[in-house]
Amino acid sequence: MIQTCSNHPERPGRAVCMDCRKTVCLECSTQWDGVNYCVACLKKKRESHSERGSFLAWAAMLLAIVALTAIVSVATVWSGTLLTRMFSSG
Repeated sequence: MIQTCSNHPERPGRAVCMDCRKTVCLECSTQWDGVNYCVACLKKKRESHSERGSFLAWAAMLLAIVALTAIVSVATVWSGTLLTRMFSSG
């Protein structure tokens, strides 16, 4: 028995979505990292991928701000100590 596309019953199925296991035609199948997905599952995968990417971007930004704050704090203390020694009498 020939499998048909779950979205287009008049077309032969050419791929199986690795998430939902539906048979789909070539038009309805897309590969991501060499794996076949149907349109609906690919949309879910892209949304979760972009959310994870957004989280990582925010985490990297927060880490950069913390590091920059630490550097500025150390530089301020160091320059204050240096100026105090330069202009102190005695």
